[in-house]
This record gives sequence, structure tokens and C-alpha cells, in this order.
Amino acid sequence: ARRDARRARRATRPRASAPSGVDDGAVSIRRRPPNGPSKHDLGVGQFEFVIEEVAPTGERVTNENNKPKNILEEIVWYKDVELAERKEKFPLQLVRTALVNAPPTRDFVKAITDQLAATKQPGLIAEVKKASPSKGVIQPNFDPVKIAKAYEEGGAACLSVLTDEKFFQGGFENLALIREAGVTCPLLCKEFIVDAYQIYLARKYGADAILLIAAVLPNQDLKYFIKIAHSLGMKCLIEVHTYGEMKRVLDGDFPIDLLGINNRDLGTFEVSLSVTTDLMNGPLGEEVKRRGITMVGESGIFTIDDVNLLQDSGVGAVLVGESLVKQDTPDVGIKKLFGRPV
Repeated sequence: ARRDARRARRATRPRASAPSGVDDGAVSIRRRPPNGPSKHDLGVGQFEFVIEEVAPTGERVTNENNKPKNILEEIVWYKDVELAERKEKFPLQLVRTALVNAPPTRDFVKAITDQLAATKQPGLIAEVKKASPSKGVIQPNFDPVKIAKAYEEGGAACLSVLTDEKFFQGGFENLALIREAGVTCPLLCKEFIVDAYQIYLARKYGADAILLIAAVLPNQDLKYFIKIAHSLGMKCLIEVHTYGEMKRVLDGDFPIDLLGINNRDLGTFEVSLSVTTDLMNGPLGEEVKRRGITMVGESGIFTIDDVNLLQDSGVGAVLVGESLVKQDTPDVGIKKLFGRPV
């Protein structure tokens, strides 16, 4: 009966339509089918078979073009190779068994909303990141624990920890190192999640929340992954970049803990804060405000003016990486970014 009631509410919920003349520009990321060739035989560049595409509508369609068309697609394709190797060494059953030793989860969303209420400024998610495909090595003297402690001392509400190894020089181990060092900020596993295995792995290493990218995942996967994360006590940050992705997520049959707008186009890695302001000042922005969804502004945030611009558009948290992590004193960088100690 409760399920029917929820469906009825969704059916009557007002839906925003795309503004006239808007070029959606959604990134369609193609995914290999589960019945493709053995992943153990794959290497970089060995993508010679029919693959599936996640269209802006969230539906999967087949496409026989066998070369990655952008950076995000290359990352996603390589995840299959990486995961096949990891699963062979550490099967899912062993990961799930190890969860009994995982530290208890901390409330990622509450940490953000509490900081917003206390400071009247967006809650800060500070990112622990060594490198990126677009910038190369950002922090050559990378020490995840030292950076995490500096962020916490600077007043960050939560931390985002890059776990991708090949493209960002991160690792799941960094989550554990930061937790074991006594950092109390809730941790987001910043990973390109394409498989439920990664969610269990994130929890094993101490994550309190995970990132789910709408450009990569159709709604059926988002719903399934959110259910798994919630069963493990974790929250989910769903990331969108376009009007089409945001509308699809808002129309989805699943709960939304946090909704992030990435100002960086993951296809080209170009950045513009207008991505957030345009979406938040339109009909979808009105919908998230009406529904009370906490919004996160991601990427391209370097000054107090940037923070204020996003807050004025309705953002309740900001995820900041490059502008903080490249500094020798990240805690001082936080004070400069917010115009005062957080």
C-alpha cells in the first residue's frame, strides 16, 4: 500500500519540461554488455565488440563504434578491465565478509546540512586528489592523511577521496588511511561506479557515501546502486551535468540524498559555473527547491565570489578539489575560499 501511495505521489508530481531552444548536450556513455567477451582478455584499446549506449533518456541502445569518444567513456571502459582483475584477486564474497570489520558509517548529508545551518554558507566537501586527466599531477607532494587532516582543521564538513588509480592516481586504500588516522569528517568515495562490487569495496575501506554519475548510469542502475548503498548505511551523491540528466534523475523512482551539478563536462573536461546557475535558475531548480533536495555545486570553484554565486542559485554544498589540494596549506586555502574560517 505504501509503495502504491509513493507511485501515486510521483504520478501527480509536476514535471518540468525543457525550456524552448535549450541544447541539452547530454553525454551518452556507452557501456559494454554483460555478455561481452571475457574481461580477462581485455587490455587498453581492446574494445572490439558491440557495446551498449546509455542515452540521455537513460535507456540502453547498442552501438558498434568500438573506440572511446571522450575521456569519461575511456575511464568507464577501463573500469571493466580493472574490476575483472580486482575481482579475481578479491572476490565479492570476501569483500562482503570483510564488512564486519568496517568502521561504522557517519551521516554525510547531516554533516553538510549542519554546517550550512551553522555558518549560513554552503557545506564544504573538500577533495583529496593527487591528479586528473586534464591537469596531470596537481599535488606532487601528495599525502592523503596530511591533506585530510588539514581539511578537517580548516573546517571542512566532509571529504571526497579519489579512488580511481589509472586516471587520477588515487586508491581505495586512501579511504582506509584517512579513517585510521582519526579524521572524523564523513568520507565520499569518489569513484566511477559501474558495478555493485565497487559499492561494497567503498564500504569495506571506510566510505560513508558514494558518487553515482548519471551520464554513466541509467535510472535502473541508479535505483539498484542506491538500494545497495543504503543497505550498507551509506548516502549517495548523484551527479548530473545537463538538463536531460537532471530531469531524468528527478523523475526517477528512487530517493535522492544529495544531487550534485558538475560544472565540468566529463566528456571534454571544460568547466563553467553557468552550468549550475542555468539549471538552478530554471524549472528544475524550482523543483529541487520545492522538494527540499540539498544541491551540491562541483568543480570550477576557486574564490569566495564563486561560492556566493552558487549559493545564490540555491546550492547548499560545494565540492572543491583543485583550488585547495594544490596549496601547501589547504586549511588556509579554505579560509580564503570562504572569506573567513569555516
